[in-house]
Amino acid sequence: MDLFDAVAERRSVRGFRSSPVSRQTMESLFTRAQRAPSWCNVQPWRVVVTSGEVTERLRTRLLRAFSEESPSPEIAMPPGYPEPYGTHRRECGRVLYEAMGIERKDATGKVRAWRRNFELFDAPHAVIVSFDDRFGIYGALDVGCWLQTVLLGAVALGLACCPQAALASYPSAVREVLPIAEGTKIAFGISIGVEDPDVPANRARTSRAPLEDNVKLLGFET
Repeated sequence: MDLFDAVAERRSVRGFRSSPVSRQTMESLFTRAQRAPSWCNVQPWRVVVTSGEVTERLRTRLLRAFSEESPSPEIAMPPGYPEPYGTHRRECGRVLYEAMGIERKDATGKVRAWRRNFELFDAPHAVIVSFDDRFGIYGALDVGCWLQTVLLGAVALGLACCPQAALASYPSAVREVLPIAEGTKIAFGISIGVEDPDVPANRARTSRAPLEDNVKLLGFET
């Protein structure tokens, strides 16, 4: 698959088939992702990939945390979304809720949609990513490069993903189930598997701003 075809095809999938991905395929994906660039080649990402009974234990524990506990992420979430970012965020929510048939004022439906994060969207596999935040923004950039490599690699292998900051909301619950690397903080998770095209949320398609909103090209001939 052409790289830019994978970029265009990649999207957050919020509904998976129950059929697991083979260990061989997962090893192929994450081995290739090890080639992602990082500052001084420090490779700060620390990753746990689950399958089978381990996925089910994580899913069960996260759902209990969602019902009984207050979110306490180890890395602070954005405090707000000033413009133009707020507009992008609201448009994303509108597209997703419309695909799911959730009305704008349906508070119960929105809670139910948020709960789906902790169901891992029925995915057979979860990926929990942590890193040593002493590297600060540069470590986060490195992990972002790794994440994009994983997401595009998954597309090339016929897999689907949903990167989820939500899975960092209850770090104590995650640490009860998984061996998170010492000295790291949980940054996000990824639900991964094979897309279920019958899930309404998977019909959502977000747009992108025009190039000139984000990129300035200077000194080029017109």
